[in-house]
Amino acid sequence: MASKDDIVRHMEQLRAEIEEAVSAMPEDGWSKCVYESGWNAYQLLSHIASMSGTGGFVLNLARMPSAPSLGAGFDEDGFNARLVAEREGRSTSELVGEIGANFARDVAAIRAAPEEVLTKQFRAPWGVEGEVADVIIESLQGHLGLHLADLRSAI
Repeated sequence: MASKDDIVRHMEQLRAEIEEAVSAMPEDGWSKCVYESGWNAYQLLSHIASMSGTGGFVLNLARMPSAPSLGAGFDEDGFNARLVAEREGRSTSELVGEIGANFARDVAAIRAAPEEVLTKQFRAPWGVEGEVADVIIESLQGHLGLHLADLRSAI
């Protein structure tokens, strides 16, 4: 099982790597198409910001009496599009600030979480399962880490 320090270290490294990628992006890089389905680098950063509260989200889900589900009719593309649209017009520094604030909030929540929550067996609605601490790290790596690599491709 990952420790609280492992989770925090991973989150701090991921935050720093996101900030580094943003600072390395040339101004014209933000409009560069990253995904064939249409998201540009700015929209991808908006998505990263919208998902940057994953650690606290997983902790809250793990505290629920039964495993949550997204439901059969959940429209992931529509959900993501709404979250990205909510951030339209924000500066990249505002988005980086949101990411930093979400990570700081989640680090505090992780540090305060009882060990029995972090060691609880859990299955996230997106299919990642294991002890909560490991689900947090795997979800961050598998989702934000993947998007960070894609953002770097626009640099």
